[in-house]
Amino acid sequence: MKKKRFLLLLLVLVLTCSFVVSCGKKDNETDGKQDVDVDDSKKDDEEVAEDQGPVVFRITGGKTATLNPHIYKTSAEAGTMSYIFGNLLDMIYDKDIDNYKLIPNHAVDLPTKNEEGTVWTFKLKEDLKWEDGSPLNARDYEYSYKMLLDPKLKNSRGPQVFDSDIVVVNAKKYWDGECEWEDVGIKALDDYTLEITLEFPVPEMDLYLAFTGGGASSPVQEKIYEAGMNEERTETDYGTSKETTPSCGVYKLEEWVRDQIKVYVKNEYSPIKDVYTVDRIESRVVEDENTNVQLFENGDIDVTGLSGPNYDKYAEDPRLVFAKSTTVWSMFINMTSEEKPFLQDVNFRKALFYAMDRKTIAEDIFKTAIPAPYVVSSAKVAVPSKGLTYRETDVAKSVLPENDGYDLDLAKEYFDKAYEAYGKKMEVEVQYFDNSEQMKRVAELLEQDYENAFGPDRIDIQLRAVPWNNAYDNMESGKYDLGFGGWAGGIFNPWSSMEVYTSGFTSKIDQFKSEEFDKLYERTVKGDLIFKEQERLEALAEMEKMLLDVVPFVPMYEPVSAVMYADRVHLITEGKWIPGVGFGVLQSHFDPLE
Repeated sequence: MKKKRFLLLLLVLVLTCSFVVSCGKKDNETDGKQDVDVDDSKKDDEEVAEDQGPVVFRITGGKTATLNPHIYKTSAEAGTMSYIFGNLLDMIYDKDIDNYKLIPNHAVDLPTKNEEGTVWTFKLKEDLKWEDGSPLNARDYEYSYKMLLDPKLKNSRGPQVFDSDIVVVNAKKYWDGECEWEDVGIKALDDYTLEITLEFPVPEMDLYLAFTGGGASSPVQEKIYEAGMNEERTETDYGTSKETTPSCGVYKLEEWVRDQIKVYVKNEYSPIKDVYTVDRIESRVVEDENTNVQLFENGDIDVTGLSGPNYDKYAEDPRLVFAKSTTVWSMFINMTSEEKPFLQDVNFRKALFYAMDRKTIAEDIFKTAIPAPYVVSSAKVAVPSKGLTYRETDVAKSVLPENDGYDLDLAKEYFDKAYEAYGKKMEVEVQYFDNSEQMKRVAELLEQDYENAFGPDRIDIQLRAVPWNNAYDNMESGKYDLGFGGWAGGIFNPWSSMEVYTSGFTSKIDQFKSEEFDKLYERTVKGDLIFKEQERLEALAEMEKMLLDVVPFVPMYEPVSAVMYADRVHLITEGKWIPGVGFGVLQSHFDPLE
């Protein structure tokens, strides 16, 4: 399941290129109908804005290999698609409630469903157009999903509709070439009605999010997709140039010089374009943090990420804001190692857990991170109707150990038991990413702390720098002792994120296997607990507790990115990070460029 691997790749990119600030289209505003009722003061503001010319937002980003929504891999590609590809729904910041809000984009409204909750129907707006002015309707959506799942193309994002938060009827069979398209639960009933049939009911939020924002579920333009198809119909050049990347989103590509710059301007045909204040986005490719900061200091860009010495320089700057992450970075343990059987001993693994000084890792090395003796990120929302995160619930709090899990006396008790069972000095290798100075410092700290806590005569920690892709390959194949890693996953469904710890997960980097865990996971994502809010929360806490009891990995820290915007950017959220929409930068007020 390559999509899971992509999640992991995105994580690594976030770690190694943390200075590249993503400002996706979901940083937007209102309810799509704001232009209907505009008061006089607002009209005055708009007239002033017209006099001052277009609102320009200048950013940096990473390289993009493709903008084909069916095969993209990186966070830079995802960021571009969030600007230029529309969808049935969108998520914006609503100032009245100070939170995220779902609004219709290509759809007329939120979808309706049948009594069983398995058939969902979207009604599309009748005047939708591609950027070239040609009509866009429900048949474009059906064609797009047919191509997404095409058994010859084998698009890497295909599993999004059968191995994710929603499972469309017969989508997997079609992907495997075992049924006809007519058997798949995706139908354009007419030009303006799209019907989606699921194998089992899901919470409304899961269904909404599957069709929100630019990405794999966005439509592709058939004439361009087909024109780029090779003779064998196994590949298309869709999304490889400006000419082969038609927009149906809020913005369209005005210029794309590969690996150098992209310029986006408002798409006049977007039904929600007036939600956004930014008219023009100018993005240059920069993959060095120091260069990025220098451009910001020179006034050439409007936002930069900060870490390490760059963060220290601006730590007291009032312009700093902080973005949360859905990842908890951990130290994974090869708990089935035959070569080093003490790694199989839960007492040894718990000794590592309680001897880890997470506060020092989070605050001294990563500066802005959060100590995390837990599995589920504090950014993940468990009750979308209330905007309540899982970590804010009582059941989640009950799982937490005291003092961020740092207890040297308890760690020594566990280590003594493990040492007595093994009977000799333990030699352990920690692999870390060779391109991350911060991960190197974490490894060096753990070497020092573990040897000091347990005695260098009883444990020897050895360090090895490894390219990040090799490190994950080693972990998947079990050729490691200890290694750093983490998984992301969606903000609004913490249950589905637990799939990476199930026994059958194909890109598994831990050795944890539990039938009890697997059954509980299935109940929360496909079974009887889906619509039982409290019981589902309790089940998530129980899954987290199972992992903390067995310790296949030691949770370390939760990244928090320090971001600084230029003085000309006045964030609509007033610097508050909102799940799903970030800081709402594209909805924000900008002073004119000098």
